[in-house]
Amino acid sequence: MKMKALVGFLTLVHVSQQSPTVSVNEGVKSVQLPCQDSRETEDTTVVWHRHGSNPSIVHKHRHRFQTPFQNQHYSGRTSMSDDALETGDLSLTLEEPHHSDSGVYLCIRIRKGEELFPRYKVELQVKVPQHNSTIRVYEGAESVQLPCQSSWFPSDDTTVLWSRIGFNPSTVHQHLDVEEPRFQNQHYSDRTSTPTYALITGDFSLILKEPQLSDSGVYTCHVHNKEKEMLRVIVRLQVTERPTFPPELYLMLAVCLALAVAALGWFKTITVSSVVVKEGVWFVKLPYKTIVPLPEDVTVEWSRCAPEPMRVHKYCNGNNHLVRQDEFYCDRTKMQEEPLKTRDLSLTLREPCYRDSGTYICTVHKDREVWTQKVVRLRVNVPQEVVKVGDRAKCVTLPFKTRARLPADATVKWKRFELSNSLTVHVYQNGQDMSEEQDDSYRGRTKRMKNPLQAGDLSLTLINPSHEDIGAYTCTVERDGDVIWERSVRLKLKGFWF
Repeated sequence: MKMKALVGFLTLVHVSQQSPTVSVNEGVKSVQLPCQDSRETEDTTVVWHRHGSNPSIVHKHRHRFQTPFQNQHYSGRTSMSDDALETGDLSLTLEEPHHSDSGVYLCIRIRKGEELFPRYKVELQVKVPQHNSTIRVYEGAESVQLPCQSSWFPSDDTTVLWSRIGFNPSTVHQHLDVEEPRFQNQHYSDRTSTPTYALITGDFSLILKEPQLSDSGVYTCHVHNKEKEMLRVIVRLQVTERPTFPPELYLMLAVCLALAVAALGWFKTITVSSVVVKEGVWFVKLPYKTIVPLPEDVTVEWSRCAPEPMRVHKYCNGNNHLVRQDEFYCDRTKMQEEPLKTRDLSLTLREPCYRDSGTYICTVHKDREVWTQKVVRLRVNVPQEVVKVGDRAKCVTLPFKTRARLPADATVKWKRFELSNSLTVHVYQNGQDMSEEQDDSYRGRTKRMKNPLQAGDLSLTLINPSHEDIGAYTCTVERDGDVIWERSVRLKLKGFWF
């Protein structure tokens, strides 16, 4: 005990004196943020904070009591060991980590109202796994196959599980022994299968019948042998609408379908609508008014399936439940009062921006049975900004500022377009400038803001501009091959109309 009192310090499970970094792939069940204290901690309160969040409290623990007060983004997903204060293991377990959880976390100890120093940091990086392949298919196709093949011969002890990242429950399909129970998300009920002789041929590909727009997402094939993972294949599925035909025929088909629905009393049709707005408006409404009678105990969930799968809004038991809402939509969504009585399930999205563009699905379900669904495609157009520069200016700034949160692992690219050509002006990736990707005419002539993604300022300064620099510039923010943000700026010379 004397030695313990003399050498009282906080030790993180990391050999370096720097802040440890914990990296995991999105889709794992849980991740642990390490923090251990060798001092007496029984009368201490432990608080985990996330730097930059509001409210910042992720988890609070005191005398075997874990307080419910926390940022709702983490509600129901955090825990510490019951005997943490006795053992000194103050590590935090975070369930179902996703990319929006990436950031810097602080492990803080408080005793008698005063903070004990030093405080320690742990950086969490939740990475989106690289896709082994991307499969594209039109909605309405008879089926689609997601490939997963093994180069070794499986045994009778081999089990195969297909899951979908961001789905709850995440299980899409299980290939097990005939006598073992099977479980899957009801969204895929009676629509999935694997080859009959999969355990003989090693072909574990998933066959998905009648692919829908809401099936778009990232799927993982897990192959285990006696609890050991032998293979993991990640496949991205993109389900798109078939090319449209003349509006007159579409209207005729819609009328016929409506009559058929009324005659048959079949309510489980999925309707699709499109909404287009300009960036800068105060709000946009994703419309959904249904004729389906809805009981009070159904759940209404708005989600986004493309280009980035996200949980947008949830309503059940007469209340809005935003525990699992993606941080990107925090404090920006709202539904009508008593939506089940009015049958108006529309969602209002505040301050829409380019990244909000995508395909949204509203699903009404009860006991895993889907009552009705609606698909809304939202496009947020960004007006082109015009910047004028004098012929003797030493520099000019191409502006791009946003209040939205940008992914830390995104790539920022500035390009200039002329006729059918594009020139790479500047690239920012993994926290540094990629000068080797610049066009020669811009090398050494561009300057970005400090920490652009964190600050939300992606503006670019062009040094010693000339008439040859006049033209249209586009800044894109990309993540995993998807453009999640875009801004267009036209640079003009003062005194000229072009």
